[in-house]
Amino acid sequence: MAYAMFPAAEAAFQPERPDIASYLFNHGGLSNQKMALAGLLLAGVTSHGRINLPYIHIRNQRDQVEWLARFEDVFELGPVQNYARRYGFPVEWTLPSGERGGWPYFRTFSEYVTHAHEPDTVRALLNALAALRPRLAATAFFSRLVDRVFSLGLHAVIQMRIEADWMGHAQSLLPRVEGKDDIAIGYEEILRRTANTFPDLRRAYITCDEPSLPVSKEVIRQFAQQRFGIGLLWKSDLIEPAQFNPLDLSIIDFEVARRAPRFIGMSLSTFANLLCMEAFTAQRRHVTGHFVYNHPGDTVRERHDNGLCLASAEAVLPNWTNRLWEEEVLAQRT
Repeated sequence: MAYAMFPAAEAAFQPERPDIASYLFNHGGLSNQKMALAGLLLAGVTSHGRINLPYIHIRNQRDQVEWLARFEDVFELGPVQNYARRYGFPVEWTLPSGERGGWPYFRTFSEYVTHAHEPDTVRALLNALAALRPRLAATAFFSRLVDRVFSLGLHAVIQMRIEADWMGHAQSLLPRVEGKDDIAIGYEEILRRTANTFPDLRRAYITCDEPSLPVSKEVIRQFAQQRFGIGLLWKSDLIEPAQFNPLDLSIIDFEVARRAPRFIGMSLSTFANLLCMEAFTAQRRHVTGHFVYNHPGDTVRERHDNGLCLASAEAVLPNWTNRLWEEEVLAQRT
């Protein structure tokens, strides 16, 4: 989707003002940016003070070049304005202000998720997520793309978190997970566990940063077809990636996965967790059809936590409950 981008080093900004909650931009990926944005909206709910929407960050992982775009070019502005009116705080989208990062607002979001104390707080969180709607997902192009993807008989979306940046990070996490999560397995093991769980699976869409894969997609495609009879589909089979920036490519993967009947990912991934959480936000009922492959064993395991848990052992507990989220479900049914 065409919109103006400009180098992060050349971005205009206004002086930081103590009466406005704001940050210049968050330099994480799509999911981290959405979490920081939701945290900023929640800061407005808490203080009833003015917030200023940040720039949206776009980075090519291969060369680390950083670009920015205006919030309203990437996300729909109307739902955010409606959210601000509903919760009684002013919002502006002039020149952003504040520091690079926005991590305090990212942490605000995380604290709301894990330490909410009343149903209204949970509802504010869910409504904040619902207000962040990528403009690309509402285009005729994306509608045609989704129609084409699912007309091919897609049965699942599989997250391949095997890119170079994750594998490097996973090595540093291994001592902390102490064998409780298989966080550094490759595509062969991800596909083996998936095929063991769903022996009738014949076609799946793969989400990943394709240029950062350790091997070509054709190697993975051939392995999946020959070993398990699973045909794999990537976005680059359907579009020309060079025509899109890296953020829009992430949005395409996320929004395709949102519409799939079955998603297989990693519970330590903000992409997978936010996808599950947004499913709960949209449905207002406990999410089914989301699985994690990082739980030790020979199969993938269905998660029951609505995207709230990082540890796979907690995410897959069949009797996992959160009283406040349960109250939100009941409130929506009455």
